[in-house]
Amino acid sequence: MIDALLDSGCTGSCIDSRFVEEQGYERQRIPRPIPVYNADGTFNRDESIKEFIKLLVEINDHDERLQLAVVMHQS
Repeated sequence: MIDALLDSGCTGSCIDSRFVEEQGYERQRIPRPIPVYNADGTFNRDESIKEFIKLLVEINDHDERLQLAVVMHQS
């Protein structure tokens, strides 16, 4: 189990590609890549979302299965 605080300001649910790699989560390909832009209007480093993961999220007594887009966050 991993404790996390999520607040990216993103209009969808996403997860950092390095974190996915470190945790060994299984990636699934998206049939057609989705272009990704940063807040300043530039292309994200990866330029598009090509994969997603399915993740079970537990908050207190509530469980929910999420599909999260795998992205490379700019630093």
